[in-house]
Amino acid sequence: MNEDIVITPVTHRPKKSLPAGRQADRLARLIAGLGALLSLIAATWFFAGFAENDTRPEHLASALVLTLILFSFAVIPFVLVAGFAHKAYRAGTRRAHLLWTLLLMLPWILLGGLAISYTPLPVWCGIIMTGFALLLSLWAVISLVIDARHAASDPVMSQQNERPNGEL
Repeated sequence: MNEDIVITPVTHRPKKSLPAGRQADRLARLIAGLGALLSLIAATWFFAGFAENDTRPEHLASALVLTLILFSFAVIPFVLVAGFAHKAYRAGTRRAHLLWTLLLMLPWILLGGLAISYTPLPVWCGIIMTGFALLLSLWAVISLVIDARHAASDPVMSQQNERPNGEL
């Protein structure tokens, strides 16, 4: 028997370490969530404008359908980007998610500007939406640059790409 093996009792549990995500991913998740919430508030405001003028049920139903269709184009992109940022924080990001973020947010920079000047919505809605879209686009661009620099500095060494015995 081995008598020189010493067993030391564990007196405390080690603290859980934070995920490998960056704080920028966490902030992007928060901004995208706030953008989705603001979109819901603006949709309610938009529908309230219809409800103020028309009280007939068929008019309100068509206004509700119009509101849901229009603002789904605002809520869905922000919810998707919040999901991308959450995944980036938890397990790392993928280039496709960052490119989708740019694709979904760049139109909102223009749409937020249009909301400021051409819609009956409050000016602050357009300003905040434009700001959120700019910040999320900036997050995606910076993450793409960091990812490209990281990929350039580390040689690609994947076992999936290697074949045994030099086979092609």
